[in-house]
Amino acid sequence: MWVAGIDGCRGGWVSFRVDLASLCTSVELIDLPSMLSNKPDDPAILAIDIPIGLLDSPRACDKAARRLLGQPRGTSVFAAPCRASLADKNHAAASATNCHITGRGLSQQVWGFASKIKQVDDAIWPECQKWVFEVHPEVCFWALAGERPMAHGKKTKAGVNERLDLLCSVFSDIAHHLQDRPPNVGKDDLLDAAVAAWTALKIWRREAQQVCEPERDARGLESTIWY
Repeated sequence: MWVAGIDGCRGGWVSFRVDLASLCTSVELIDLPSMLSNKPDDPAILAIDIPIGLLDSPRACDKAARRLLGQPRGTSVFAAPCRASLADKNHAAASATNCHITGRGLSQQVWGFASKIKQVDDAIWPECQKWVFEVHPEVCFWALAGERPMAHGKKTKAGVNERLDLLCSVFSDIAHHLQDRPPNVGKDDLLDAAVAAWTALKIWRREAQQVCEPERDARGLESTIWY
């Protein structure tokens, strides 16, 4: 059996997998929607950096994660869109829909990965949440660093090194994976997937926590963030 941390990237979805028996790690691009719709036989836990459980009001877990991280890292926790906005074809229309339903527009940053949110939302159902969990990488790094937010942005050289140093303490081959990552996978994508995998291990070992009590959306999906 294995656990994996998964992050969206230009190439689709990157998976950082950890074999539970050997703790050997591997990195690959995967078809996440297909995996959610047709669960493979052997995954124990998937920890995914994507909003799961879409509400018609601001999610409590997003607010809690921002408070936990403080500034400036808290700004990396974007307000999740409402489900209806994902059906729109452009940012202006989606923002208008989101504003009408939630009272807030939709940022360009969120619109930039709205298609990935929709991929997961279309494929997932409540039964999946026995083995699929939402995480946020900055919250995971905060936990790995002893409840200390990262000092540098993840796309800077200092930020990459800061996060790599932390992950070296739990995955000895992380530097190798970073060097030989698949095409269209950024350094930050790989590091985010790796820290999500560390959280997946914590969930498997029953050592993980949630930023707040979960809410439930109209389809019965729990909305919460794990670390």
